[in-house]
Amino acid sequence: MGRLTVILDKMTDLKDTDGALNHPDPYVIFHLEQDNWALDKNYGKQTSSVKKCTCNPHYNETFTFEDVKSLRNLELNIKVYDQDFGRDDAMGKKNIKLEDLTPGEETEFVEKLDRDHKGLFRASARIYLKIKYDE
Repeated sequence: MGRLTVILDKMTDLKDTDGALNHPDPYVIFHLEQDNWALDKNYGKQTSSVKKCTCNPHYNETFTFEDVKSLRNLELNIKVYDQDFGRDDAMGKKNIKLEDLTPGEETEFVEKLDRDHKGLFRASARIYLKIKYDE
């Protein structure tokens, strides 16, 4: 069994969803799963801290998923939210297929964030990650 380590470095150029006087309070949820058609394996989810009033949050946070069977069909699902009073706003998402990672090597990802149905991301928004799989 292996271990997948995800380092969330930062996000850049998030859209100001709360109006001119109140920047977003972004956080990230990582969900790791093995997409095996009918028999998906869920490795759980982990959540970053909330960064207050920023469109360019810096995190430098590490998330570890243990007992990962293999890289085959492994996918990291990323969702970004803006913390609000009441219900948090879903800002966007990104799915990263991890099958091509080289075990033991840390790989850097700079990924364009996909807009959700509300379009709460700028086209230039990015998430910066480092991901490593150890067998």
